[in-house]
Amino acid sequence: MDHSLPLLLLVDVLRQTASTITAELAEAAEILQSTAEDAPAHTGGTPGLRRPTVVVLGETVAAPVGVVHSLRPHSADLAVVVTATPATEATLAALPLLFSSDAVRRVEAGATARRITHVVSELLQHLSRRQAHAVAQAAAQQRLSSSTSIDRQLGERLLGQFLAQAPIGVLMLDGDAVIAWNQRAADVLDLTEPDSVRRPVTDLFPEDQRTALHCHLTAPGQRRNAEPDAVFERVRGDGTSQALRVAVRHVLDTEGRSRTLVLTEDVTDRLYAQRKLAERTGHALLTAEVAAAMTAPGPLDQRLHRCLRAATERLGVDRLCIWGLNTRGELVHAVCTEDGAESPDTSFCETTQRALVEQVVAAGRPHLDVPPKTDPHDSQPQDGCGSFAAFPLVSGGELLGVLSLTTHLALPGSVLSTLENIADQIAVGTQQDRLLNRLSEATRALERPLLPPRLPDLPGFDLAASYAPFSRGLHIGGDFYDAFTAPDGRHVLALGDVCGKGPDAAAITGLVRHTLWAGAQHTSDPAHVLDLVNNALRRQNAPFCTLVYVVIDTTHTPARLRIASAGHPAPLLRRANGDTAPLETRGALLGVLDTAHHPVTEVEFRPGDTLVLYTDGFTEGAGAAHQREFEDLAAILASLSPAGASASAEYVATALMDDARRWWGERLRDDLAVLALTALPTTTGAPPPAA
Repeated sequence: MDHSLPLLLLVDVLRQTASTITAELAEAAEILQSTAEDAPAHTGGTPGLRRPTVVVLGETVAAPVGVVHSLRPHSADLAVVVTATPATEATLAALPLLFSSDAVRRVEAGATARRITHVVSELLQHLSRRQAHAVAQAAAQQRLSSSTSIDRQLGERLLGQFLAQAPIGVLMLDGDAVIAWNQRAADVLDLTEPDSVRRPVTDLFPEDQRTALHCHLTAPGQRRNAEPDAVFERVRGDGTSQALRVAVRHVLDTEGRSRTLVLTEDVTDRLYAQRKLAERTGHALLTAEVAAAMTAPGPLDQRLHRCLRAATERLGVDRLCIWGLNTRGELVHAVCTEDGAESPDTSFCETTQRALVEQVVAAGRPHLDVPPKTDPHDSQPQDGCGSFAAFPLVSGGELLGVLSLTTHLALPGSVLSTLENIADQIAVGTQQDRLLNRLSEATRALERPLLPPRLPDLPGFDLAASYAPFSRGLHIGGDFYDAFTAPDGRHVLALGDVCGKGPDAAAITGLVRHTLWAGAQHTSDPAHVLDLVNNALRRQNAPFCTLVYVVIDTTHTPARLRIASAGHPAPLLRRANGDTAPLETRGALLGVLDTAHHPVTEVEFRPGDTLVLYTDGFTEGAGAAHQREFEDLAAILASLSPAGASASAEYVATALMDDARRWWGERLRDDLAVLALTALPTTTGAPPPAA
């Protein structure tokens, strides 16, 4: 292996592309092929001190962002070329926020091998230039750190030709007084003769930096070398800020006197870039946090408070408020957060912000009262300059409220831009919440026709029902039930399932329930009523419906049940002695045939007997491929109370519902509805106690 050449590592690169790269760059780099798992083993070491390396990630790498992080790219010694694919496009969007283009480059999937080779060649040349510069700078600093070298260079002017031409600023101190410098130091620190001679070096920096600088200059060598890249900030003569990396070396001059060499390098642009990157990363994280909060479940006020608390902490503002517009268009203070306060005083908002917020509502555009910053390199707000800003919350052309803030600091433009983005997210989330509330109200209105407002009291019988749609919120189930007493004195029970979900199913459910009730006003006879429902569905060209229809005839002793089924799961009958079985009931679906036949099954219903009607969610809750037998439900019903005893209808309905939820668990994908009827013993008119 030739370690004098840079390393080019091809990770899961297509064969044709690898061949082109190898043919073009074989003389410029040592080329190896690797997998994503083995790549970190070829790139170990301390970032900035490793062998110059370019890594090319092919388009088959499954998790390119994770591989990039494991390689620890550094613009001085390791660069990565990432091939973007439609599957990885979204995750790769964050890389420019984390790494410079010198460290990570992206090429689109399908790029030609020659295009990829060109990008790789550019990065190899960049790393070679950086390495040559680092070697030259290290050699210069080594000579500066060597006392014998200093002895040869020191003359009557203390700094010889080598130090005068060094690529970094060099100061010589006597104690803490400046006694000599090179031209680079003069340019960086605005040093002039004779004014700067014998001037304390700490005077070149602001007061808040002087103590730390003095400690750095006088610290023991071991402790000082542990922090060789200490950075101190100052203000130039033109008023702009400047960041200097300061290193210290103690030497002896030709007369044996102790002197201090201070090596300075202007890192203002680098520090500014790092701060901008950190700021952008923080703002991106804040934007993501606000988006997560606004899409999370829970009350809107709680989600808005999470957004404001995150923005207050990350942006360093004093107070953030959200004002809403009620249904009458009146401005209402909704939520606010204050830095360091658990329960902010809302009267402050009313006193100091309301008038300005009302101006934003009237104008429909942001209000910015932000003093300008004088230093373009200073990303930190300036003390003593208060700011107020307010952004309208607009979504879909509708003004929903205002996001306002107050702070004693000046706000940079990047913060204002982030706040504007946050305002847009809050507006969209608030609009969606309002829309969901309206849809929920509409859903509740559509659900009302599905079930009776309350079950009737049937003398001599205990009746109970339980209903659970598959999901809450905007879901409208297709299951329904009803119970009423017909004009002929007979009691009617009905339970069914309309094909489909949502508003269309709700409309058909309303049609079926209304037709059932209207038909029974003439006669409760099953054949008559089911024919009317079938004709109504056919006339509307509506989806089919399954239904079980029960007439309780109390003119006989014991009472008789007349049961007709239209493609519905078989009812369960539990006798007082504990015997339980599904009833044989068959009939055509409603709404399918022009003329449908529905045979009627008659059974005696004695005191202590229990009848259970249920929908197919109990037997096919996870789909038709995972069915539960009718006999399984019959066994459960039989076990609810011992032979010779009866459980209340409420207990039966609840127990069957709980069992279905346990049985299906997370697999449940259907609505559940159950109707239970128990004949009371003739000696009591009260429902039996729960088992």
